[in-house]
Amino acid sequence: MKNMPWYIYSILASLSFVGMVLCTRYLGNKDFSSKQILLFLSGFAFFEFLAINTGTLNSIWESEHFSAFIVIMTIASIFAVIGNWADFTAVIKAPNPGFVGAIKNSNVLLIVFFSVFIFGSSLSLTKLLGVLFVIGGIIAVVIEKKNISIKQAEKLFLRWDVLAVMGALSFTIFVLGIKKASQIGFSSPQINLFLFGFNFLAFTILNRKEIKDYFRDTVKLKNFLPIAFLAATFSFVANIFNIKGIAIAPNPGYHESIKNTQILFTTLLSVPLLGASLSKQKLLGVIVVLVGIIILVI
Repeated sequence: MKNMPWYIYSILASLSFVGMVLCTRYLGNKDFSSKQILLFLSGFAFFEFLAINTGTLNSIWESEHFSAFIVIMTIASIFAVIGNWADFTAVIKAPNPGFVGAIKNSNVLLIVFFSVFIFGSSLSLTKLLGVLFVIGGIIAVVIEKKNISIKQAEKLFLRWDVLAVMGALSFTIFVLGIKKASQIGFSSPQINLFLFGFNFLAFTILNRKEIKDYFRDTVKLKNFLPIAFLAATFSFVANIFNIKGIAIAPNPGYHESIKNTQILFTTLLSVPLLGASLSKQKLLGVIVVLVGIIILVI
């Protein structure tokens, strides 16, 4: 696995994230909240990462870059918590979870641009064309002006598309932080251990008033736990590949671009599996986003 090219990690991360998103949407359709899903998902994944990091814990705090690592990962983890909450809530609310992916994963634009200044990456006219394709596709996915009531307008910040944009901005900072953490010598499992530990703590605090209720309804819990564990396992695998791809790709935006092919898979699979809606306009928008992402990689 160590000799695989960076884009193989990107493809494997994409396929794994599809499984995680579909599990999340399934639980959302069963009326489980995004906070509850994230609590158990981050908890399961944290203990999985703790298990594989048992022999490397000493090397983390003995590193000469330990202080810098803590600062970088704290910032990245805070935005990961915000991004995960916004993204998971949007996935549950959206007419099709693939639409959320199309918006959230537009952060590849910001990542590619910021990487030029932070990591010295290049940006050609071809990649600028890819940027324009992605923007055009996002507009096709998001625009839905008809029948917006006053009540909806008052709760603008809770709309699925607004939450997806919040997730995109948060994950931009997260990805840049992860790239920096990998540059100072920390591995994908080590980064993920801190990341999921922070997320588990944060969502435990956010769920502190509801945790007892989660365990009282044993029937719902039995239906919830297997799918939540499956989602966590998909997330565990996806994040190992994801952070490895971010670390070794020549530009983290390139990795994010290939990883974002999950958008099309998720959108198409959601129709037969979850009964999601799919208009021609939104399908066209997702396809255009995908074309733009491919152009950015070439």
